[in-house]
Amino acid sequence: MSTTGESLRQRTRRAVRAEIVEAAMELFLSRGFDETTVEEIAQSAGISRRSYFRYFASKDEVLAGGLASIGAAIAQSLEARPDTESAWLALRRAFDPIVRQADADPRAEALGRLMLQHPGLQREKDSTWANTIAKALALRLPSDHRTTIQVDALVASAIACLHVAQEHWLRPGERVSLSALLDKTMKAVRPFE
Repeated sequence: MSTTGESLRQRTRRAVRAEIVEAAMELFLSRGFDETTVEEIAQSAGISRRSYFRYFASKDEVLAGGLASIGAAIAQSLEARPDTESAWLALRRAFDPIVRQADADPRAEALGRLMLQHPGLQREKDSTWANTIAKALALRLPSDHRTTIQVDALVASAIACLHVAQEHWLRPGERVSLSALLDKTMKAVRPFE
């Protein structure tokens, strides 16, 4: 058994799930979510259709898994921010890894458009991200500001700012980086100290 307490079977299952998510995300971004079939995802991941359903119940679920990993990365980035930063600035900086990747990866626009085309998936992603990020943010706040409503409001505001920045970033002819647009939206809500 590993030091994390996971059995070999659990680690293998997690690795296969990650491979399926990666294969699915590549197909979703290159072909489109609606145009991609479960059979194509399974084939791309090197497994049978039947095996696919041992890991995921649907295409929506595999996409949600891919998006959840991005939320987890934001939370990890938030946890690594210096304690001297305000909660709002730390939230902004926690998005840096994904906005830098979005600015550099041409597939990021396709993912942004995919989310705009599927509001139900967007809501599910937001809920998953909010829960994950809120846990990390709560640890940064003084105990008198650590109420669920305050943490939830800050996280929801930051995610909303990201959405507004993405919508502007995806507009035809927009030449401003997602990072710069996110700075603008988050400063509009609350100036960085």
